[in-house]
Amino acid sequence: MNLFLKEKNKFNKDSYDLMSVRRFLSDNFLLRADVTSAQILLNICNIEEAIENIYPSYISLVHLKKDIISILRNKEGIELIAYNISNLIRDDINRLELVMYLEGYINGFNDKDVVNQLEILAFKHLGLEELYKRRKLFNYELKDLKILEFKKSIFNDLRKSKELLLFIKRSIVNFYIKTLRLKIKDINSHIDRQLVFEFKDGKSKFVEQDSRLRKKEIQFLSKKITRFMFADAMKVYENAYWDGANDKVIKRYK
Repeated sequence: MNLFLKEKNKFNKDSYDLMSVRRFLSDNFLLRADVTSAQILLNICNIEEAIENIYPSYISLVHLKKDIISILRNKEGIELIAYNISNLIRDDINRLELVMYLEGYINGFNDKDVVNQLEILAFKHLGLEELYKRRKLFNYELKDLKILEFKKSIFNDLRKSKELLLFIKRSIVNFYIKTLRLKIKDINSHIDRQLVFEFKDGKSKFVEQDSRLRKKEIQFLSKKITRFMFADAMKVYENAYWDGANDKVIKRYK
């Protein structure tokens, strides 16, 4: 409770609803790396929303490292540079992914229309007895064409949602300004020196590679990382939305 007392000016009496509390905790975790906020947030999901199985998979950094290598492909020692950059912002990106996953999962879990339609498809595809046996529904491997089409239609609707796109955009911009901008600007201080063995004119010596990023390269990298985060946040949200809807159907048979 002390967590809220310190920030009491952020909320008035009428704003102490579940969504406001969740948003405050999400921001506190995302922007300030407050682990306590994340723990409280997960407890709220478990108690208030009756959500028990939240298992986000952290995949963003794998794609980010590949993107960095592609962006700076002509740079000497790019592999180590990409490693240093991804390692520097790893915890930040993981926090972003967890927040987006929770947001998507909760909204999918509580989308009655989607859950009802998915339940009808599940009943036709699996039957009542199989539904009672299942621990997971269609979260992972999908082969049935109708279910694949239904999942695709949900994702298309999400991508058309102006409210969702605005939420993700604002979250990314705010996150970047308050958390990543200074780290990226000062990236050269976090890049390890790279020495290579050079043999020339019958002599050998160690030479330091030109691994430092120039101002234009940093600016370009900054834009690319921001775009990457938006695209990746959308993917995480979509998959989480689908997971939430699937888990809600299964929960009806437990």
